[in-house]
Amino acid sequence: MGKEFGKYLKQLREDRGMTLRDVEEMVKISNAYLSQVENGQRSVPTMKILSKLAQAYGVSVTVLAEQAAAEIRNQKIESETNPPPDTEFVSRGYEHLTEENKNKLKSFLNYLQSQQKGK
Repeated sequence: MGKEFGKYLKQLREDRGMTLRDVEEMVKISNAYLSQVENGQRSVPTMKILSKLAQAYGVSVTVLAEQAAAEIRNQKIESETNPPPDTEFVSRGYEHLTEENKNKLKSFLNYLQSQQKGK
């Protein structure tokens, strides 16, 4: 999700000698949420939250926004390079296939379903 951005936020916090609880009290955002952001388990926070964090860490909101934007760009590039094998991905891909390849895909899916039923 937001691993590099989370590391950046954690470094800012630690460089200022702050705990998650300190930040929680200052910006009124749960320390559990902040921990998840720092550990990359949550995506980049909203601009409203970034503004509060920037104030707490004594940095410009522009600095945090630029770091967040870089993370979002990296996530987009990664998802375009390695698209998730989910139904949305398959649906988007299906639209661009020729009729012949659509029929091949249908046949392959039927084959996979029959193999799964046989187990």
